[in-house]
Amino acid sequence: MRKILLLSILLTLGLNASEPAWFYSYSEAQKSAKSQNKPMLLFMNKKGCGSCAYMKENVFTDKEVVAYLDQHYVAVALDIHKNDAPKDFQVNVTPVFHFISSDGTKLRETLVGGKTAPFFLKLLKQANTAQK
Repeated sequence: MRKILLLSILLTLGLNASEPAWFYSYSEAQKSAKSQNKPMLLFMNKKGCGSCAYMKENVFTDKEVVAYLDQHYVAVALDIHKNDAPKDFQVNVTPVFHFISSDGTKLRETLVGGKTAPFFLKLLKQANTAQK
């Protein structure tokens, strides 16, 4: 029984480490981005969105994407129907990704739709270069 419990705990810890450290409030994320001088990745999503699910299951579990995102960005995941993002970042389709500097300006054009992990990692690196 102890072995099963220990295995369950280890698996849970491993799963938690395999996704970005998401913020679920734009205002809290912006405070963190300013204090760390990091850009934000704003992931606008909604329940029932197949491409959002793909991103969550395949891209935001990719070890390289997660490591890069956690090291270089403040990651924000917001539901399009209920969130505290500024009006300029509100959308009607999902998934949408805004790459935002710590001062709240866009670093690159808005990205719409699901992407592969290698492609998304490339975009993260490009947008991060624009922050500096």
